[in-house]
Amino acid sequence: MAQIHLTWFLVLPIVALLAIIDFDGWSGHPLHEGFGPSENASHLPNITIIATGGTIAGATSSPAKTTDYKADVLHIEEVIQSVEDQLRGVANVDVHQFSNIDSININSSFATNLSQHIAEELSKETTQGVVVTTGTHSLAYLAEFIGLAVISKKPVVVTGARRPHGSLGADGPSNLVAAVTTAATRGWSSENHNVVIVIQDKVMASRGTKKEDDQFLPGPRSLLGDIKDSKPFLRWLPGPCAPVKFNISSIPPGTSLPRVELLPAHQDFGADLVEAAIGLGAKGLVMVAYGGGYWPETSALQIKKLTDENGVIAILANQGQSD
Repeated sequence: MAQIHLTWFLVLPIVALLAIIDFDGWSGHPLHEGFGPSENASHLPNITIIATGGTIAGATSSPAKTTDYKADVLHIEEVIQSVEDQLRGVANVDVHQFSNIDSININSSFATNLSQHIAEELSKETTQGVVVTTGTHSLAYLAEFIGLAVISKKPVVVTGARRPHGSLGADGPSNLVAAVTTAATRGWSSENHNVVIVIQDKVMASRGTKKEDDQFLPGPRSLLGDIKDSKPFLRWLPGPCAPVKFNISSIPPGTSLPRVELLPAHQDFGADLVEAAIGLGAKGLVMVAYGGGYWPETSALQIKKLTDENGVIAILANQGQSD
């Protein structure tokens, strides 16, 4: 197998979509020094908040309790109530409660349906941008999926919260204001460069960003800017999440994408695991290799033989961040 230096959580959605969807081209974007939202209140942009659940919609039994809470119980309007005045000066906000789900339960069918809903909303002339609220466990993965599957020049900002609503230090409302302000900010979004993550006072690209414990850590070239006074200050424009975008508009609701299994390298890894995955219907494999993309020789040739014989796509990725 050839060595391919990719972050593993980027590769899985690409492989899953690759089997069934055509793609468009892409082009780069230069450095920009920053922007500010329109100050003309009579011409505020229309931003749609699409809520899916997560900690930002969580409820806690007391302000001091920030663990063992229910993560998907509040309607997004309850979160917005505390920051209505701030939002009123930034954008005309519409709200869609798409779902109320813990992000650990998000699957490819959900991500597909959500991306189609986002694309439909962005296709409206009256909509200038979308903010998606979700749980933080899979926030970066969902943002990456949206970036691959939503074809639009309009901005999509994904945000969430690390503490439930109503708790001491709840960050959901401030993240929401920052996300809406970023979506309402003109000039940074273009086709293939329109999806960012806004959380913990940072603007980040989905590619390379990961959550460790309760912190989001941007990878190489993933930190695009900062949030100051709830406004984005961008050092860089977001680059393409991948050299492709996929048109998923024709996929029927509820359709499952091709099955892709992620298999990490370890001592005594046997090719029988690959054989089992293929037997269970896997159409793609993400092989998470050691270090710079090395795979144990004892099983590498057997894996190649199995994938070649069964027409299965196998991608080799490394375990850590990579340039």
